[in-house]
Amino acid sequence: MKKVLILLFLALIFLGLGAVLGANKYDFSAKSVRGEFALSRLNKPALLYFGYTNCPDVCPATLYLLNNALDELGLDAQIIFISVDKQRDSLKACDEYAKHFRADAICVEPKNFEKVAKAYDVKYKIESKNGQISVAHSPYVYALKDTQLITVIENLSQKALKRELLKLK
Repeated sequence: MKKVLILLFLALIFLGLGAVLGANKYDFSAKSVRGEFALSRLNKPALLYFGYTNCPDVCPATLYLLNNALDELGLDAQIIFISVDKQRDSLKACDEYAKHFRADAICVEPKNFEKVAKAYDVKYKIESKNGQISVAHSPYVYALKDTQLITVIENLSQKALKRELLKLK
């Protein structure tokens, strides 16, 4: 009986350690306007972008370029927008913003935003000065397939963007 208990204990330790070591740092769960969202349940490639809805230039340009590149390539990928500006961006407003650029784009609110931002090495800073809010953030697009990070898209020229997106096929 002792041997069985020891073997069972060792098996549980091994399985627990395997689960921890094999955990995918890029997978996450979140809220969306449609309910619960889990990256692991997505059945197509994902393009993850961290930004904010009041962004005057980089965010709208990036989402516009992503939409065009997906259309030109005929690639079916899910654009997922995550706001770094939780104070001003409601989930509903964020989702409407994302859909302005692509009808099936979604905005999600990760259950543990800081952990997700750290996993993707997202840098952001929000400052308030004289009643003005300023937001700075990493401008990268994270391309994933089956919750595995395929590439981090840094160059958003149309040619480079399409070349990187082809890695998802």
